[in-house]
Amino acid sequence: MTTRKWAKMAVIGAMASTMLLSTMVQAKAAPQKEMELNINHWMVTLDVNPVIVNQTALVPLRVIKEYLKPTQLQWNNKTKTVTVSTSTDQVTLKMGSREAKGQGKAYSLSVPAYLKDGRIMVPVRFIAELHNAEVGWDSKERMIYVYTPEVDVSTAEENPDVKLYPVSATKYGRYEGMVVEVEGRRQVFADWYGGDGTRKPIIQYRDMTGDGKPEVVVFYVDGTGTGIYIGKTHVVDAETLKEIPMESLDQAVAGHVESSIEKFADYIAVKIVIDGKETVQRIEDDSEDKSYLNDKLGFGAVVRHSIEEGRLVTLAAGSISPAGFAGDLQITYRYDEESNRFVVDRMEYDRLEEQR
Repeated sequence: MTTRKWAKMAVIGAMASTMLLSTMVQAKAAPQKEMELNINHWMVTLDVNPVIVNQTALVPLRVIKEYLKPTQLQWNNKTKTVTVSTSTDQVTLKMGSREAKGQGKAYSLSVPAYLKDGRIMVPVRFIAELHNAEVGWDSKERMIYVYTPEVDVSTAEENPDVKLYPVSATKYGRYEGMVVEVEGRRQVFADWYGGDGTRKPIIQYRDMTGDGKPEVVVFYVDGTGTGIYIGKTHVVDAETLKEIPMESLDQAVAGHVESSIEKFADYIAVKIVIDGKETVQRIEDDSEDKSYLNDKLGFGAVVRHSIEEGRLVTLAAGSISPAGFAGDLQITYRYDEESNRFVVDRMEYDRLEEQR
C-alpha cells in the first residue's frame, strides 16, 4: 500500500511539474506587447514600431513633423542624409552617424540613426532635444512619453500675461490641480481637476462683475462619456486671485425648479415649473415597460458653460432617463455685490421638438 501511495504521489508530482513547465513555456513564448508612443497626451499611430537598441528607444523621425512643432524634413538619397529644419535650427544627420550638426550646435546620438522599412529611426531623446521636450518611459505599459510643457499652457486671448496651466498632468492630458497666473502672480487651485488631450481648459479675461475691471474666467471639462458631458466654470478676482463663488447647478435647480414625469400608455408628460411658470411637454412613448424613465427631470449629466453678452450662462440638459433628454435648462447669472457671488438672474427651459 505504501508503494502504491508514493507511486501515485510521484505521478501527481510529475503531472504538476509538467503543467508548471508547460505554463512557463507558454509564458515565455507569449508575445511581448509592442511599444507605444505618447506625444503631448496623444497616442501616436506609427507605421513602423519603436525599437530598443542598446537600452535606447528609437522612433521614426517623421513623428516630429506630425505631432510636434512645425518641422520640415529633407532627404538626400545619394548621401543618405536628412536635414531637419525647425523654427530655431537646421540640423543635418547622416545615417550610421552618432552626431548631428546644427547651426552652431552639435547633437550627440547614443545610437546611430538608421533606416527601417523606409523610415529614419532616431533615438527619442534626439527628438526631445530638438524641441526642448521631456522624455519618459513606462516599463509596465511599454510606453514612451514625449512632452513639451508649454502644450498645457492656456493663454487668455484678451491678455497674453494671463495664463492657466496644470499643477501636474496625466499622460492623457487631464489636469490634476491648476495654476492661474496674472502678470506673474500665481495662485494654485489644487481641487480643479479636468481637461484631456483633446479638450484643453480655456481661460478668459473679462469683466464679469460690472466694475470695469476684468476677472479671470476658467472653463474646463470634468468628465465625458455616453450621455455625459460635465463642464465646470470658475471666476477668479484678478487682483486678489481669490475665487468668486458661484451658485451651483444643484443649488439653482433646488431653489427655482420643480418637475415631474407622468407615464401614460402611449406617451409621457414632462412638467417643469420654474419660479411658478409651468411648462408641459408631451413625448410619444408606447413602450409597455416605462420603468427606465425618471420620476422627474434630472440635471447634471450634460452641463456646458459659456459667456453670452458679458454674462455667465450655464446650459444643463434635462434627462428623462439615463440616456434620454427632453430639453435644456438655461441659467443666466448676475454678480451680487453684497454677497460677492454670482447668483441666478433668470432661467429658461427650451424643450426639444415635441412628438405628437
